[in-house]
Amino acid sequence: MKKALVVLSILGLAFLFSSCSQESAAPALTGTWRLQSSAINLEFMGVGSLTYLSFDDARPVAHAYGREPNIALKGCTHTLVDVRRELLVFWPDDTVGYLSSLAQAQPEPQGLGFAFQYEVDGNTLTLADSEGRTAVFNKVAEVPAPERCELLEATSSRPLSLPVNRAIGSNLLSDGSQLWVVGEDGKAYPIDPATGSVGAGQTLTGSFRHAVTMQGGDFWAHCRCGHNEEIRRVSLGGAVADTINTDADLGNKINIRAGSWDGSRLWLWGRNYDSDRRELLLVNSDAEPDVLEDVLVFDTWTLRQFTHHDGKLWGLFHFAGWQLAELDPAAGRVTKSYVLPALEMGGDYLGIASLDGKLYLLARLDQDYAIYTFQP
Repeated sequence: MKKALVVLSILGLAFLFSSCSQESAAPALTGTWRLQSSAINLEFMGVGSLTYLSFDDARPVAHAYGREPNIALKGCTHTLVDVRRELLVFWPDDTVGYLSSLAQAQPEPQGLGFAFQYEVDGNTLTLADSEGRTAVFNKVAEVPAPERCELLEATSSRPLSLPVNRAIGSNLLSDGSQLWVVGEDGKAYPIDPATGSVGAGQTLTGSFRHAVTMQGGDFWAHCRCGHNEEIRRVSLGGAVADTINTDADLGNKINIRAGSWDGSRLWLWGRNYDSDRRELLLVNSDAEPDVLEDVLVFDTWTLRQFTHHDGKLWGLFHFAGWQLAELDPAAGRVTKSYVLPALEMGGDYLGIASLDGKLYLLARLDQDYAIYTFQP
């Protein structure tokens, strides 16, 4: 078997798609394949550690299934495929997104398609590259249910008319009776989740405006500056009720990126530069001095924000799309996860909060904001 990996240039992309008939994958490929071993880096599939590939019998599409290796978060994506000159060519999502740039004469990236020599021998599929590396798959009946992703639909949504942009890095917040968003103007805006109405902004503070959680009526916020190892408990009006420096006070310096108050303890998450890993800190912030009760490894770049909900920590993740997942801090992984509905072009989920037994997600749609309700 000739062994060649072709990372297709822009010329190859134009040629292949000009001649592509958009037929299904070769009949021998149709079905589900479980990865047995691989010396090839298959991360371009966008699902972390690939476990299964499934080829449609009616469309030129491959479905990829995998896990984020550190926290076991499931990933499921699909990609266009083409069989040309004994090559199996994968066109990941980013590649498909670039197709319109061909006609618009915009700057064109190189290495868009990934093509492998392939061979099907009975129930074995082998991919090979030019360096002699191979990936071997065995045919199976289907992707097991625990490896498949589940879509969670929103139960409701409301447009949100914020007078200013949200402060970058701020979470959607809950004080137990209503939701809040902190704007880039340093003011906190109350939100009625039932109607989406936004109240008048109230002064919070100066640079410490990037709020990650609330404790009662106070905001835990960082400055998103320097090493970002400090967080302050700030009241409306700007009074500082408490300050936690993860280095000086806790002896475990992290770059704070997210946090949640669980009713008795403060959770903080960020990168520990000394160990080069991301950690969850469990802090008794009511004690003086503040007490670090536990350090738990939760080493992923995919977590964006999290909140305490129904006795558990739930996080907003960006991996193979947007996902909502329950954290198991002690195990350093997620226990269950749901794929969130795709937003309009350019839309992003920004924050997560719990209120009255429901999870609320803040999203940005082009220039507008919206609140979505979910009940996992």
